[in-house]
Amino acid sequence: MLVFLLNYNTYNKYLFKRPDSSDEAYYGEAFYNAFNNSPVNELLYEIAECNSCQFIYLTEVLNDMGMGLLYNEWLAKEMLRVHYSKLPHIVYHDQLVSILRKHFRNKQQPTLMDFGSGYGRFVEMSVQKGFNTFAFDISSDKNNFMDNMGVTIINNLSKSKNFFHVIWVNQVLEHISAPLNIVKQLAESLTGDGLIYIAVPDCSNIKKIMAQKPLSQEQFKLLSPHQHINAFTNKTLKLLGINSGLTPLGMGDFLKLYNNKLTPAELKFLIKKTIKKFR
Repeated sequence: MLVFLLNYNTYNKYLFKRPDSSDEAYYGEAFYNAFNNSPVNELLYEIAECNSCQFIYLTEVLNDMGMGLLYNEWLAKEMLRVHYSKLPHIVYHDQLVSILRKHFRNKQQPTLMDFGSGYGRFVEMSVQKGFNTFAFDISSDKNNFMDNMGVTIINNLSKSKNFFHVIWVNQVLEHISAPLNIVKQLAESLTGDGLIYIAVPDCSNIKKIMAQKPLSQEQFKLLSPHQHINAFTNKTLKLLGINSGLTPLGMGDFLKLYNNKLTPAELKFLIKKTIKKFR
């Protein structure tokens, strides 16, 4: 059973390579059984950079079958549930979804999809704010956990073209082997006036970290075998959006979009929280 793929590109330059030892706090016994007795243990922890766009990523990653096994069988579900239950409430997300709801106030019940919804912390906020809320996640355990949250679980984006007013993609694209294909599908799922929110770890210092602290926990937080397989910067994330048919919002666009719909307190909050992200 082949559960990985090679993500090579002729325009690469290679930054780092070693055998994959795969040690992660939330891996369960099933993962180590698979690692020791299947082709998974042949994966290299190899980091490459695209010469044309400077996108940094792992070259050898799990394919769709392998990702399905990872998120449905190999991770320790009970440990993950405990971990996510202890995470603090994110005020920024709560206020941002309120602002998005205000933006679509002329819609009786605008549609929102949380892509990579996890255990539903964000969709709970979305439902409370009045969105018709949908969730997409490849983990059946996470989908089952959200079953009574008032959301609709979906598993096929092709049935949702031009449907969502808001798509929320928070800390997901770093896990996906083909992010361009996924974002193109998400773009097709947006309504003409729809908005997509994408957040990923800031990996602008990954090369510096690799040079100064190779194989450190700081490096593995940004690029780790099987899970964090893409290292985005502001530049490469914007380029991904443009190549997917999206228009990234600059700070001026952002303020113009919301300026007539926000209270002074909301406007101050957005400026404080977002202005550095557009530099």
